[in-house]
Amino acid sequence: MTRAITSILLIFCFNISAFCQSNFKDGYVITNQNDTLSGLIDFKTDHTNSLVCKFKQDEKATEKMYNPGEIAGYRFVNEGKYYVSRTVEIDSLKRTVFLEFLVQGLLNLYYFPESNGYYFFENKNGEMISTTKKPDVITDQNRVKVDNRYKGIISYVLRDDATLATESSNVDFSRKSMIEYTKEYHDHMCESGEKCIIFENDYKKKFTKLDVSFFSGIEFNDIKFNYVQLSKMLSFSPVVGMGLNVSSPRFIKSLSLLLDVTLSKIAGACDYASGFTYSQFRFSGIKSTIYGGLEYIYHKGKIRPAINTGFSYCYLSNLNCSLTTNSQISENERIIPQSLTGLKTEIGVDYQIKGNQFIIVRLMYSKHKNYYDINNTYQLKLGYKF
Repeated sequence: MTRAITSILLIFCFNISAFCQSNFKDGYVITNQNDTLSGLIDFKTDHTNSLVCKFKQDEKATEKMYNPGEIAGYRFVNEGKYYVSRTVEIDSLKRTVFLEFLVQGLLNLYYFPESNGYYFFENKNGEMISTTKKPDVITDQNRVKVDNRYKGIISYVLRDDATLATESSNVDFSRKSMIEYTKEYHDHMCESGEKCIIFENDYKKKFTKLDVSFFSGIEFNDIKFNYVQLSKMLSFSPVVGMGLNVSSPRFIKSLSLLLDVTLSKIAGACDYASGFTYSQFRFSGIKSTIYGGLEYIYHKGKIRPAINTGFSYCYLSNLNCSLTTNSQISENERIIPQSLTGLKTEIGVDYQIKGNQFIIVRLMYSKHKNYYDINNTYQLKLGYKF
């Protein structure tokens, strides 16, 4: 039953995530008449950003889609991304695309993320020179064949600066390296001393979003151990924990990887008889649980429904057990499992306080099983996420 629920929830998460996956950020569109329209722009992957611009003037406005050539460019205010419309040659074909503007100076630098990536250098006369790099290949002799032809093109582009043109043999085919060499060229060649403009920021950090949460609540355990003939034991205790959500808003905004760690107490007691034997069983311990899985959170409004599902592992420490059989007491015998694995499902809501700060409420169910030993766990948690 738990597996069926988990499968349904996973399908639900992925299907829902196919919709409503906008990631609008503050930005502005530059029209072909050089007018500026401020509003919100969908901040997606580099490849998507190079092909289309989705714009709306505010949260409630209708979304408008701009293709390359229909506008001069667009820019994100806080994300450091600037795209301009250009007609360039890619694989011997002329195409109109949005190039990412990396450096503006005596030598402009642009990037297009198709295949292994293309860099375009634009000189003061408006001439465009492009370069790319084929993937490394392993030959029949188990040697790595590297395509270094791009270094010759960089040397040609920087030919007015003899020192840089020579050093270009050390350039890497990466944004960081290309930006550094383009900036250095401008600094060496600009007679007025005016600084070039670098639009690129730490894009890798913008691609991954981390949300941390702390919570507390109550936990209820419904326990059955095979050793004590599946007699049911109930346990209530406080629970505390923390969680980490890892997501990529530019790819799928509502879906994230979730890791939770909780700490609680667990205890149980039962009496049972077998023939002429009467037994009393008692145990207590500290329960540490790790949960991992996927979480879907609707990303609009102040109240945001959430659902997650995944796997769990619990470990019992400081375990004390006692078994009394016909008045004979046995202490601290390892008669119950110290660890259990299982599945978990959780529903709840996030209430937005401001920005990326939320009050979270979660109701969780997990089932841990080891052969015939079963622990059904229910948690009600209240926390803070930022």
